[in-house]
Amino acid sequence: MDGRRTVALAIGPFIRRGVVDSNNYNHLSMVRTIQEIFRIQPRTRFAKAARPMTSVFTAAADTTPYQHLTPKVQMDEMNPPLKALNGRQLWAARQSLAIDWNEPDEAPQDVLNRILWWDSKGYNTPYPRP
Repeated sequence: MDGRRTVALAIGPFIRRGVVDSNNYNHLSMVRTIQEIFRIQPRTRFAKAARPMTSVFTAAADTTPYQHLTPKVQMDEMNPPLKALNGRQLWAARQSLAIDWNEPDEAPQDVLNRILWWDSKGYNTPYPRP
């Protein structure tokens, strides 16, 4: 998985609840979906060819109140200070601090992929070879 992928959250009464939509969408899918909702004709062939995100919607509104989750981990536990880290965790924290996040596409892909791998798989799990 590429470190530049992200999560898109859809919220509202016409959104399917309790499901994870694993369809492959991209930025143009969001644009195409917005265009379809507001009946705007696609302006480019790329937007016209993009997959709309119709599978996240339902025909009937569900007005059940949203039940939020309360975080069980304190922010200072989740993000300990550098002096509390060592090994790969310390390396990942230092690399993250060094990345210029003002230009996300400029983040070093290999470094970001390693940080995300170890964060999700555990810092003792070897990073896979290509």
